[in-house]
Amino acid sequence: MEIPHIPRREFLQKISAGAAFLTALSSIQSTYADQLFALDSNSDEPGTFASLRSQYLLSPDVTYFNHGSIGTIPKIVHEAHTEYLRLCESNPWYYMWSEPWEEARAKTREKVAAFLGVNASEIAFTHNTTEGFNLLANGLPLGKGDEVLFSTLNHSGASKCWFHYATSRGFSVKQFEFPIREVAGLSQADIVEIYARQISENTRVLVLPHIDNLVGLRHPVKELAAMARSKGVEFVAVDGAQSVGMISVNIAGLGVDFYAMSPHKWLQSPKGTGLLYIRKSVQSQLRPMWVTWGQKTWEGTVRIFEDYGTRNLAEVLTLGNAIDFQQQLGIEKTEQRRKTLWRHFANAVEAAPNIAWQSPKNWELGASLFSIEVNGQSSKEIFRKLFPKHGFVFRAFDNPGWKTMRISPNIYNTESEIDRFVKLLES
Repeated sequence: MEIPHIPRREFLQKISAGAAFLTALSSIQSTYADQLFALDSNSDEPGTFASLRSQYLLSPDVTYFNHGSIGTIPKIVHEAHTEYLRLCESNPWYYMWSEPWEEARAKTREKVAAFLGVNASEIAFTHNTTEGFNLLANGLPLGKGDEVLFSTLNHSGASKCWFHYATSRGFSVKQFEFPIREVAGLSQADIVEIYARQISENTRVLVLPHIDNLVGLRHPVKELAAMARSKGVEFVAVDGAQSVGMISVNIAGLGVDFYAMSPHKWLQSPKGTGLLYIRKSVQSQLRPMWVTWGQKTWEGTVRIFEDYGTRNLAEVLTLGNAIDFQQQLGIEKTEQRRKTLWRHFANAVEAAPNIAWQSPKNWELGASLFSIEVNGQSSKEIFRKLFPKHGFVFRAFDNPGWKTMRISPNIYNTESEIDRFVKLLES
């Protein structure tokens, strides 16, 4: 094969562009590191977290209790994202195809993997949790006689795809009714038993949320995975959209095959960033959903499961900055802060005779996402009254038999906001 000749001037121009790019990229990361270092996270006082409100772009007349739907992004993470985008547009060709971006992307993958306690070769960059589950429903070796099992606590993003592909691929789907009204009194052993009763000899895939999006039930994933294996289940897939960034997660210790995530919620990364953990030993059994120019190049690696025809790499790199932000605050500190807010909310609701708590009552099975119900009131009607006048944002469910308000506060929310909200509900 004849090697194309590159004129010396063109070669030098490319080298120069690469050096300038690396310098600019290093400058963005250095500036971010300086801003992060200046962030005061040395105090455990609640006021320290409340003062973080100024670190976000939220409108001052909004009280945001809806991180379970879509998260907020810190200013300095947003600024890093903006600078990456600005750099990209300075030379789009270099942005999309150059080796420096390859290196930066690889470092981000390593940072994500370390944060989750797994190997970088097991982390795929997706756009959200739904994409991850579509990849599984389309690509796992399933056919006639195979069953996929999950409960009604599953989010639609982790459920609808299985029904869709079952029609064309021949496997069956079993969705069972989870006793949602009983969650307050359940133990870990109860939850494991509920799932165990539903597993049959045909069940090859068990799908479950780490923390569900309705009542915030924290599933004992490790125990559920072990039980499923003992009953012959081949694949265990977890929806981690509501867990990563909210609580400390070490995926390697859970014993699961797949763990899909939406970092734009609790990890507070740019919208459009997703992650999928695929255990190394099962990657060869999964068929890619995206087929791009690089399939041969990336054969045998996790990259074959990613859509990299044309990808917004600025978003991907900023995911690393979002992780830096969370680690600077301290994962244990932020989880403790969410537990404090959860407890304050639970106590306030307990003291209000016309408001019912519809979620787990102990933190080990609970989360900073929970449901409450005002007796005889439509949650959507309450939202229509409270948001325009008082700026409260939460998720209003109005399903048959489930007309609750889902509340999902984050670390910068305050006890005074909670008290004001509950007082308004009482009135």
